[in-house]
Parts: sequence; C-alpha cells; structure tokens
Amino acid sequence: MGGDRETLVACLQLARLCAGILPPYEMSRELVVERTENTKQWLSSLAVPSGIRSTAFGVFGAITGLDRARCAIAFLDLVKAASAQLDEASRAELNTLLQELFGSPVATSSVGTREFMP
Repeated sequence: MGGDRETLVACLQLARLCAGILPPYEMSRELVVERTENTKQWLSSLAVPSGIRSTAFGVFGAITGLDRARCAIAFLDLVKAASAQLDEASRAELNTLLQELFGSPVATSSVGTREFMP
C-alpha cells in the first residue's frame, strides 16, 4: 500500500482499539490485551515512518491499561504525528474519538481546543 496509506490505516485501527475501552463497548481487559497484541504484530509489518510507528506503539500501553486519559494523550500524539497523512474526513472522525476519550470539558480545555487537528 505504501507509507501514507498504511499510516492512515494504522491510525484508524488504533482508533478502533481506543474506542473499545469506551461505552458502549467497554471490552474486557482480556479482549483488549488480545486485540492489542494482534494489532502490534500487524503494525510491525506495515511500511510506516519510524516516528509514526514509535508513537503508535506508545498508544498500546495506555489501551492495555484501560486508562482513558492516558489513551487520549497517547492517541492525540499519534494523530498529531500523522496529520500530514490524514484527510479531512479522517481528522474529523479521529477528533470525535479524542473528544470522547478526553471525556470532560475540563480535560478538553486543558488541551486548549475542542478540535485537536486542523
């Protein structure tokens, strides 16, 4: 597929994992760990820039810890790192997930904006 496309797909797959710790899904810890391990293996096979890869791997610990706030921060870092590869529709979808992960207006305002990516 190539770097840009694979970066986009990686972001969307990690978004699915992050969404899995939110209501109404709230996957069990065992299922989150299993899916995270499978996604790690898959991500290792993709042709994504090393900076994106290392940032993406930072999201895994937050997900397996079921830590919503940590997941939000790690995923925001990934979205920022991959911003050049994301189209407008993808950014909008990922921004919506980030708002859900941050959860409260207080947490959102600490980032400084409700829209995380331009």
